[in-house]
Amino acid sequence: MLLSCFAAGTVVAKVSEEKAAQLGDNLTWSGAEKAGNAEGTIPAYAGGFDASLIPSGWESGMPYTNPFPEDKILSTINASNVDQYKDKLATGTVAMIKAYPDTYYLNIYETRRTSGYNEQAAADAKYNATHAVLAPGAAGAEKMHGALPFPIPESGVEAVWNHVIRWRGGMRVVQNEATFAPQVDGSYSKATRTVTLFFNPEFKQGGDRDDIIFFYVSKVNSPSRLAGEILLLHETANQSKHPRLVWKYYTGQRRVRRAPDVGHDSPSADADGLFVSDQVDGINGAVSERYSWEIEGKQEMYIPYNNFDMNQPEVKYADLLKKAHLDPKTARWELHRVWTVKGTLKEGQRHIYGSRVLYIDEDSWQVAVHDMYDMKGNLWRTMDMFTTVFWDANVSWVQGYATYDLLAKRYYVRGLVNEEQPYTFDQPGKAGLKSYTPSALRRMGRR
Repeated sequence: MLLSCFAAGTVVAKVSEEKAAQLGDNLTWSGAEKAGNAEGTIPAYAGGFDASLIPSGWESGMPYTNPFPEDKILSTINASNVDQYKDKLATGTVAMIKAYPDTYYLNIYETRRTSGYNEQAAADAKYNATHAVLAPGAAGAEKMHGALPFPIPESGVEAVWNHVIRWRGGMRVVQNEATFAPQVDGSYSKATRTVTLFFNPEFKQGGDRDDIIFFYVSKVNSPSRLAGEILLLHETANQSKHPRLVWKYYTGQRRVRRAPDVGHDSPSADADGLFVSDQVDGINGAVSERYSWEIEGKQEMYIPYNNFDMNQPEVKYADLLKKAHLDPKTARWELHRVWTVKGTLKEGQRHIYGSRVLYIDEDSWQVAVHDMYDMKGNLWRTMDMFTTVFWDANVSWVQGYATYDLLAKRYYVRGLVNEEQPYTFDQPGKAGLKSYTPSALRRMGRR
């Protein structure tokens, strides 16, 4: 019955009390299958990251070192054996291995289901299962608490909104990140920005701002031609009632202006045409406005996971950034269950991608791999999301991601912190909301 609903594209909001009772029983708090697989290659979920593995003396702001240093490579998938594994790989991943047979491969490690949560997140998800509904036009969620509106999704758009409104620790996050768009010959220049993501403590608590999921600020630090530009975004849960708001501070004008064109397929300023706005974080924004989404199924797949080694200070950008792709040596891939969700451009809508396929991790609802197709249905780009565990927030989240353009034979990578200050998490409280207004943006730009 469930599969027939998916095939028909039926949009179902809320589930029965009987179904919701599975959360915390045979399903995890987030709706994932608690049990492992029959082969034992995917373990049962045991609550997420084990806090006893945090190194003694570690403090917030230090690098997140690999808590599994004893793990060895179980196998390597490369051009010689990729066809044996293609039923457990994204289409784009197979295409990358075949496009670069001499240099691109996947190192497969033991599967560790490290995605964490807290009791409030679990309680909110259970409440949402029987209360949350899609907003008009499927433009978000209504009648929900906290995060993760549809832990037992019954339509593709519900699954995508789970990613957009997933649980990410509920704190303020500050990151200094580096981005690169290497040329075909491997040469590159570096751009940097400071990103602040503040999850609204008033979300669904009443008041003028209770539909804002988070506030996002991105300040460009380099190159000099872009330095000083600042973007402020208010991301909302119900975008039919409260569309996302975006403002931009322009250094040349020393003014703040609304920026309604920042979204969908507007190009990212430092990506050299290789990346568009709605690819940030895997996918974001008004996901139902231009695409129809359908769940194609759930499957076991090798995806990037627990990528601690890739983000260490000793891994220099000069070593990581290779011609055509990142050096695969430090990337960790594991076998996990994913939701496969396809988006098809709606008739009369415009976007550079005619369709796209998201492979979403069942435990965290993080997009793990994103394949993008042109208007003729040809695979154009694929994006790998390299997740890790931020143990001070007990959350699995992306730390760096790369978009590979199979036609241009180039790539764009965003979110690297190896030679930057790593993520920091804190909770400044409701007073912090004053820092996320257009007037605050103007003050930041004039400092």
